[in-house]
Amino acid sequence: MNAQIGMDINERARRALTRVPPSVKVTDEMVADVADALRGAVRAAYQNAAVIATSRTHGDVSLEDSRARRAEAQELAHVYEKLANESR
Repeated sequence: MNAQIGMDINERARRALTRVPPSVKVTDEMVADVADALRGAVRAAYQNAAVIATSRTHGDVSLEDSRARRAEAQELAHVYEKLANESR
């Protein structure tokens, strides 16, 4: 799956660079730089989602419900962190 994501990001980078004027030669290094920037943006989005998931507060609910929601949020944050690490 990770290779598929990488190929998709490289293809997206190539497509983004098609808007560069024809007089500028698009090199593999340029594509790699754009793809790296896209991977960084994806990683940052997953990390931000993990922070949001763990920072939610649950007021006006029982302690048991609050603990259950907190455990669910931590599990979700763990999934987001894993995805962030895989997107490197």
